[in-house]
Amino acid sequence: MLILNKMYMYSFSSVLILFFFMMNTSSLYIQWLFMEFSTITMISMINIKSKNKIVSILYYLISSISSLLIILIISLNFSQLLLFYNVDINKLLYISLFLKTGMFPFSFWMIYIYNLSSWNQIFLISTFMKFIPIYFFSSLINFSPNLLIFLILNNIFISLYTNLNFSIKKLFACSSIFNTLFFIITLNLNKNLFILLLFIYLFMLSIMTILLNFYNIDNFNFTNLSTNSYNLMIIMLLIYSSFPLFLSFMFKWEFTYMISVNINNNMIILLMLSSMLMMWNYYILFKYLILKFKFNKSMKKFEIFNMKTLIILTILIYSIMFLSFNMI
Repeated sequence: MLILNKMYMYSFSSVLILFFFMMNTSSLYIQWLFMEFSTITMISMINIKSKNKIVSILYYLISSISSLLIILIISLNFSQLLLFYNVDINKLLYISLFLKTGMFPFSFWMIYIYNLSSWNQIFLISTFMKFIPIYFFSSLINFSPNLLIFLILNNIFISLYTNLNFSIKKLFACSSIFNTLFFIITLNLNKNLFILLLFIYLFMLSIMTILLNFYNIDNFNFTNLSTNSYNLMIIMLLIYSSFPLFLSFMFKWEFTYMISVNINNNMIILLMLSSMLMMWNYYILFKYLILKFKFNKSMKKFEIFNMKTLIILTILIYSIMFLSFNMI
């Protein structure tokens, strides 16, 4: 067990280093190599301490198809100008991006993977397995109004599809696909804000997956949560759902402003509509969490977070919220 934990930490450190190097190179081939090395490393991390190999096999097959399409496009188009401004090539790159990140119409395989995954695997798939391809494609794709339309259509579809056969893992899968729009557009408009969003997203998702994994929550069985963990889970979900006055809401506020200034005012209405639909799905989870949570005072429950830690985390969240939006 100790050896497996060390292997996991070494692999995680390798992914961080590869991502850092990828962000500091301008060569498309080198970026592609770093992306593939990190994908292989993360697939090995998924297999560590996991008996279910379907997740890694399916992700490897889909990722291989997308990667082969990318390298074929790059190899057959030696001129960078042709690569960036050819409409047909951009459409092929859109397909490769949507396939790699599990966006509509290729979202069903990603949701299927989430339903089979553990919470540790979900954390990996939702973070670095998404951030690294997005960063690579931002160097490759010419951002256009057509891409924005496809992304917004993806969000509208996902926000509606989440309600069908609602489950907590499906909600996290659809939420990850939904948030891809914000990462792609933010990276194209403001790289500093993208890095800030990346760290916020990592922080929120790590806390939630730690809680869900520790209490073995799979299908709305929130009755085992302790009081402090319940309160922390509520706070993290409020931030994750972009509830007003929280950090993620302030980010969406800034994001909406960037869209109105740089792209198109008409798209904001569709974007806000999809966000409202998605927020409704989070409210369903809140309903299950609040109604099914029963804290029995006579029964002592093990605390993963004590009250002091909870207070410090809350203060830290609001401090970061204040400082970050004053530095950008």
